[in-house]
Amino acid sequence: MSSKFENGKGSSAVAFATRWDEQWVRQYGHLVRYRMKHKDGWPATLEEFPKGNRLGQWAHRQRDLHGRRKLETDRVKLLNKVDFPWEKTDERESHWGRQFQYLKDYRKAHPGEWPFAREEFPKGNRLGLWVWRQRQNFARKKLEKDRQQALARMGFPLVLPDSWESHFQTLKEYRAKHPERWPKAREEFPAGNRLGLWCHLQRCAYKADKLDADRSNKLDRIGFQWSVKNLGWTRYYEMLKDYKKKNPGKWPALEAAALQDKKLISWCSAQRHKRKLKKLDKEKSELLNRLGFRW
Repeated sequence: MSSKFENGKGSSAVAFATRWDEQWVRQYGHLVRYRMKHKDGWPATLEEFPKGNRLGQWAHRQRDLHGRRKLETDRVKLLNKVDFPWEKTDERESHWGRQFQYLKDYRKAHPGEWPFAREEFPKGNRLGLWVWRQRQNFARKKLEKDRQQALARMGFPLVLPDSWESHFQTLKEYRAKHPERWPKAREEFPAGNRLGLWCHLQRCAYKADKLDADRSNKLDRIGFQWSVKNLGWTRYYEMLKDYKKKNPGKWPALEAAALQDKKLISWCSAQRHKRKLKKLDKEKSELLNRLGFRW
């Protein structure tokens, strides 16, 4: 190959046997430019350079071909001239080191804070998920000691303090403000606090028989809905109670123009239909009877 493209330039003047040869020279040129920009490293397997060009996969392919003695001699020589590392990198180790550096950068940009579960830093990089996995691995005793020590040196909390009581108090505040409903799975209250997710986790723990009895009792005392299926029913039941207070002696009907949520009419009809088919829970029937529900 001509020395013109040893530095990634002038390849357009060369006649190539196949388009694959042309592609190889083009990627080699990108590799040379990458090294000029990043003198302290080589592209990771999933790295793109320039944007949209999978240079990392190409570099990985060269190592694989070289290991199987299927890489042409002239190409090996060109790569040797830029001191290309032939040994295959441990991608998991490389990924961990890269995320750890991002975490240090995050702390510089946000002193006193740690990434939350879905936070990206930098944009597009799910640093919050990586942080969550370190805590998970530590809890399962699968986090290597050297990594534990590296995180500990920067003050990273591998074990978060038990915040159950504070979330429980927040839930009571939510109910005081919204007595007619419970937080949805993705709902935040207050802003930034994922109360809906916390409620979902309580249901999961309860279903798996892993929720402490005192905690389940506390939730029972505030009428916590253990079944998501009942959340919608309860919301309409509370809506019906409110309607009855404002309209004593009346029941939602199709001509009730003042009714805020027309779906309540359909909901009432559905309860009558389910009761007729003997598919309405006894507890729900009793709750409706207490309102004097017109069957």
